[in-house]
Amino acid sequence: MLEETEAVTSDNLIDTAEVKEDTWQTQHLSEDLQGNDTLSKFKDVGSLGSSYLELQKMVGSRIKVPAEDASEEDINSFYNQIGRPESPEKYTIDLPSDNYPQEVIQSFLKEAHASGLTNKQAQSAINFYNTIETNGQINSDAAMQQAKVDAESALKKEWGPAEYAKELAVSRRAFNRFADDDLKAFVNDTGVTNNVAMIKFLNRIGKAFGEPTMGGEGKDSGSIDGDSAKIEISSILKDKTHKYHEALFDNTHPKHLEAISYRDHLYDIVYAEDE
Repeated sequence: MLEETEAVTSDNLIDTAEVKEDTWQTQHLSEDLQGNDTLSKFKDVGSLGSSYLELQKMVGSRIKVPAEDASEEDINSFYNQIGRPESPEKYTIDLPSDNYPQEVIQSFLKEAHASGLTNKQAQSAINFYNTIETNGQINSDAAMQQAKVDAESALKKEWGPAEYAKELAVSRRAFNRFADDDLKAFVNDTGVTNNVAMIKFLNRIGKAFGEPTMGGEGKDSGSIDGDSAKIEISSILKDKTHKYHEALFDNTHPKHLEAISYRDHLYDIVYAEDE
C-alpha cells in the first residue's frame, strides 16, 4: 500500500521556488500586510494586541475640544477638564496691588470663570493688566512733571524771573480762594494747573480782586519776605486781637473769604521762597 505524500507540483522533488519563513504574520495576516514595517516591530500577536489596547486608553483620555455648535453643557465640561475652578469663588489670585476694589476683582473673576480661564490664566491676565496700568501711571507722572517744567519756563520768560514768584502767588491765591475740594482734587490728579493759559487766567482773577493789606496796617503783603509772612501767619492763628483771627475761623463772618485769601497769600510767599 502506497503512503500518502504531498502533491508534487514540479518535475523536481527539490523546488527552486523561495520558501517563506513561517511567522505569526504569515499565519495571521493577509499577504498585503505580511510585509508591513510597522507590524513587523511586534514579536507576536499578543504584543500587537497589548499595543492596541494601550492606544485605546490614550485616545480615550484625550480631551475633546467642543465644536462651534456645542451645547453649553459640553463647553462647561471642557472648561472643567482643562482645569477651570468650580466657581468664581474658587480662584486663588495674588493681587499685585492693593488698589483694586473688591467689587472690581469679583467682577473680573466672574467673567474669567464664564470664559473658562484656569487659575493660572486668570492670574496671568491680572498681572498683565497691572503692568499696563503701572506703565501708564509712570508715563502720566512723567508727562505731568514735564508740563510743570515747560509752564515754569514759559511764565518766567513772560513775567521775568524777578516777578515770577510774586505773579505765581497771585494765581495760587485766586485758585485757593474759589476752588472747592472737588476741584482741587481734580487739578491735583490731572495737572491742569500746569497749563500756562490757566495760570495766567487765575492771575488775572487774583489781581481783579486786589491784594489784602498786612493785618489792616496798610502794608502791602506782596512786599514782605518769607520770614515776615511766617510771623504774620502765626499771629493770625494765635492772636485773637488780630484783624483776621475771628473771620478766619468763622465761616459766617462777612470777611471770612477775605481772611482765607490773605492767609493763603502769606503761605504762597513762604512757599515761593522755599522753592
